[in-house]
Parts: sequence; C-alpha cells; structure tokens
Amino acid sequence: MNELIAPLVLLQLVLPLALIVLNALVPSASRVGLLLRGCAIGLVLVYLALVGLWLFPPWWTPWALAGLQALLVIWRWPRTHSRRMIWRVTEAALAVMALSGITWVIIPPVVGRVMPDVAIDLAMPLEPGRYIVMSGGTAPAINNHLMTLAPRFADSRGQSYGVDIIAIDRWGLRADGIAPVAAERYLITGTPVLSPCTGRVAQALDGRPDNPVPQMDRTVMAGNHVLLECDGLVVLLAHMTPGSVAVATGDQVSVGQMLGRVGNSGNSAEPHLHLHVQRPAAENANPLSGDPVWFTVEGRFLVRGQRLVVGQGS
Repeated sequence: MNELIAPLVLLQLVLPLALIVLNALVPSASRVGLLLRGCAIGLVLVYLALVGLWLFPPWWTPWALAGLQALLVIWRWPRTHSRRMIWRVTEAALAVMALSGITWVIIPPVVGRVMPDVAIDLAMPLEPGRYIVMSGGTAPAINNHLMTLAPRFADSRGQSYGVDIIAIDRWGLRADGIAPVAAERYLITGTPVLSPCTGRVAQALDGRPDNPVPQMDRTVMAGNHVLLECDGLVVLLAHMTPGSVAVATGDQVSVGQMLGRVGNSGNSAEPHLHLHVQRPAAENANPLSGDPVWFTVEGRFLVRGQRLVVGQGS
C-alpha cells in the first residue's frame, strides 16, 4: 500500500469504523442521546461519501458503514437506560453541537455539486464502461483543481474547473490490486480517449513515459496530451499513455474521433483522464493559462464521487 492509498484507508475506513464501534460500546445516558450520537456519526459518513477520494476502499464503503452504524444503534437501543438528568442533558448537548458542526462542514461540498448557471456541453470523451469522477465541482473540498485559481498558478489557470475520471468495475474497484505500481494494472489504462467536440488540434504531444504509481512528472504537467480548439474555446485531454496519441497538431477532428489512450504521464500519480475547458491563452503565454470555463458532459455536471455508466458495454 503506497503513500497515496494509506491515508485514504485510515481516514475513510479505519477512523469511521473505530468511531462506529466506540459509539456502540460506550454506554449512552439516554435513548435520545444514543439517537443523536448515531445521527452525528451518520453525517460524518455522508461527508466522507461526498468528499472522499474513493480509490480504495471503493465508493460504497460509507454506505456499508452507515448500515453497520444503524444495526449497532438498534442493537444498543434496548440496552440503553436513562441515567441522571445531568448526564442526559450533557450527552444530548454535545451530540447537538457535533451535529451542528458537521452540518456546517457539509454545506460547501453539497453546494459545490450544483451546476453553474453558464456551462458549455461536451460529448463523452471515453468509450462505454463504468467510471467515477475523482475531482470535479465548484468547491475546493471536491475539486482540487480550484487551487490553481491562486495567482501563483497563473500558468496553469485554465485547469481550474477541470475534472479527473477513472474506470471501475462492477464492485467499485479500479485496479488489479489495492495500489499496484504498474500503470497497466489500472482499469482506465489504455481506454480510448475520444474527441468531445469538433475542432482543430492546437497541440499534440506524445513520447512521455507513464509514471510508476504514485510518482509524478512535473516537467511536462499534462504529459502526453491533446489540446483542441472548438468554437473559440480550448479543450485539454491529458495524461495519455506513450505511443497512443493518434492526431497531430493542425489536424481537424470530429466528435467521437479517437485522440489517444488513457495513461499516467505527466503530473499524474495514478492513471486517469484529465479534462478541462478554457478560453485561449494570451499570445506567447503558456497554452494552459487561459481563463477556465465550466462545462458539462452530455448534460451532466461532473462532481467528485459521481459514477458514470456509459453505453451498452458498461
């Protein structure tokens, strides 16, 4: 298990599981307190479901933990007897405070899932299959790309509204193993990348190696990539596997045309497809420095944790 996955297992599995078990083992001062404690833990699990990076464990983990939490509360219910008023009031007050705090933290990722008023629509850039969005949305808690809105990231500002997509199987697993080093062991690797719009190839780069997971290559941030000009906007599809880029600078492309295959080149710790839309950069500026543009894919605003079932082959 590498340094990318270990924190996820700790934060998204071990700690919530410990919290659930502790809640079941520690006596409650009243049934009201037990219920409030259970609701607070339930909200923690909802928060994890919204903001978690479900590389491993899989996306359904918080819902399985919620089921376990409900069963343990039911098991504890007949074993809970009212104690002195001071303990009942204290327990209930602490639980309400926890509920309020967690609710406040949940608001940004919930609001961040709402589609912006203005967004352009793209075609699906991947072939039929099962996918899950790793980053996407209008809140930093669910979209890491928003950090590039800061002035120090001016050269890569165009990616600020981007999304990252990986492939999963029917069980929600994304690779052959928990965290294999070899990029080819991830389901998304080698998946054809399709043009999401009709336009011209403004830039195409190939020949960068796939990184061993979880290493990254920051010398060419987009790795092997295709930059398209479509209807006055620029669309980037990045991190393709070497030798797969099927178009050249200046080519005309149509919707659904194969551009390359997903890999792990560039600033990528694990194989995925990066997609973003931006306005053209200023003359002589970094091509990825244009202003970001919100977008949808076949009418869907992609946000972290959203699962996509594409086509009959899925």
